[in-house]
Order: sequence, then structure tokens, then C-alpha cells
Amino acid sequence: LITEVIVGKFGDHLPLYRQEQRYARQGFPLARSTLCGWLAEAADVLTPLWRLLQKHILAANIVHTDDTPVPVQDPDLEHCRTGRIWTYVSRHGTVYDATADRSRAGPLAFLRGFQGFLQCDAYAGYDELFRQSNGTVVEVGCWAHARRKFVEAQKTHPREAHEAVARIKQLYVIEHEAKTLDASARASLRQEKSVPLLSSLKLWLDEVSLTALPKSPLGEAVTYARNQWVALNVYVTDGALAIDNNIAERAVKPYAIGRKNWLFFGSDDGGRRLAILSSFTATCHQFALNPWTWLQQTLTRLPVTPNDQLATLLPTLPA
Repeated sequence: LITEVIVGKFGDHLPLYRQEQRYARQGFPLARSTLCGWLAEAADVLTPLWRLLQKHILAANIVHTDDTPVPVQDPDLEHCRTGRIWTYVSRHGTVYDATADRSRAGPLAFLRGFQGFLQCDAYAGYDELFRQSNGTVVEVGCWAHARRKFVEAQKTHPREAHEAVARIKQLYVIEHEAKTLDASARASLRQEKSVPLLSSLKLWLDEVSLTALPKSPLGEAVTYARNQWVALNVYVTDGALAIDNNIAERAVKPYAIGRKNWLFFGSDDGGRRLAILSSFTATCHQFALNPWTWLQQTLTRLPVTPNDQLATLLPTLPA
């Protein structure tokens, strides 16, 4: 039953008041406070496993990250304030973290000790991480973000914006061609075909920057691409890297959908617990596992599993 409540909340985006109504229709009058308490207790029980999942995900040398705003009820304020949900995705799974705001302290604390490639947007809060790492954390830019800004500029500067989008599309055509290749062959193909396109695009951006008004949509798109140019070119150096950060953007999408249903977090603690529970449902989804089955088995086995064997409970890619 607890598994059903968790999957209903995070898999089907059903707020607890709807689940309360559904169970009442079925003849089981379960109070919303009871359901909320079960979620809280399940999150607390799964916290050690969540910390282990965090370590496993950050042990990979490529991590994608993104964030999305979530309203949070605050007893000291008349209205909700804006909290944040962060996602971190690697080949080992997906993990979420909830913070009270979007300060750099959140990702800095979560990513402490990570070494490798971090694919992200141009959020300035990551800059301190790259500075502190002394080169052990490499920023990888997102061409989807860069393209999106030129799409937004199409209404005011259609000719230049369409050309930029067309040039970026050529890069994605090569990625489609490289989709079935291994990392080494993909890197070689990028060096052969993508690097010349990137060099040409850089010259075009430099030329457009001379005439585009800095505060115009086109000027802002060009400035973003030029400021991010080094990070936007990292993906061609390693065939295991992606051209964009869509993996992380897809991972935060359930929260964008969910908040339209459950509207807000009741507290910062509530956000933290929801981040813990949704980390496991998202990782199950990533590995094509049934989250209901995994949660039911794990919540049953967890109380009798020694701490040194917790890793055996983590959702993993099927053999």
C-alpha cells in the first residue's frame, strides 16, 4: 500500500488529496495526513540508500545536471517562496536534491568530490565548482540551450536567427549519423565533420556580434553562444559526451508536470523527502524497471539488510 502511494505520487503525479478520494471511493477511508506520514517515513528509511545512490552516480566521469523551481510553503510568508529541485544523472542512475533557493551552495555541496565532465547550462553558480576543481571538473555546454535562444530571436531577427538554427541543425545531423557508433568512432566522426562546422559557426557569430544590439534577443543569443564557446566545444573531444543536456532536462520534467497537480512543497523537509523518493522512481524509469516492484521488494528487504550490503538493493540496469 505504501508502494502504491509513492508510485501514485511520483509516477502518476497524483497529489495526496486525490489519492485520499480514490481510496475513499474504494471503501478505504485513509486520511491525507496518514498518507503524508507514510511518505515521510518511507523517505527517512530510504535515506541511507539515497546517499549511496548519490555516491554511485557521482562515481561516473560524466554527470548531467539541471534544476527547476518549485513553490514552497513558508509559515513566515503570506505567499509561497521559490525553492529548487536539482537533478544529477549519470550512467548509474538519477538522483534529486532539494534546496531552499538557487544559491551555488546547493550544487557545490552535492558535487563535492566529483571529478569528470559536468554537462550543464550556463548557470553562474557552477563557476565556483569549476574554479575550485583546478581542472578536475570540466564544463560541458549544451547546444540545445544555445539553439533555444536563437529560436526565441526569430520573431525580431528572422534571417540571422534562422541561419543560426540551420547551422546548429547541421551539428545534430552528424550526431544522428553517429548514434550507432561506439565512443571512439563517434569522436573521430565529430573531429572530421563537426569541428569544421563549429569553426565556421564561430566566425559567423563573431561577425554578427559586430552589428547585433547587445540587449536584443539576437544579441543575447550570440553573447550566450560566444561566452559558452569553450564549453560548447568540449563534446567533440570525447565520444562519450552528449551534444546537449537533454538527459537532465528530461529528468526534471516530471517535477514540471507534477507541480501542476500537487502545486507546492509543504516545507523544505517535504521537498527533501520528495527528492529522495523520486530519485528511486526516476532511476527505475531510467533502467526500464517497474518502480512498484522495486519499491515493494526494497521496502520489504531493507530492514533486514546489513549496512555493508545496501548496495545490493540499488536499482541497476538489467543484465
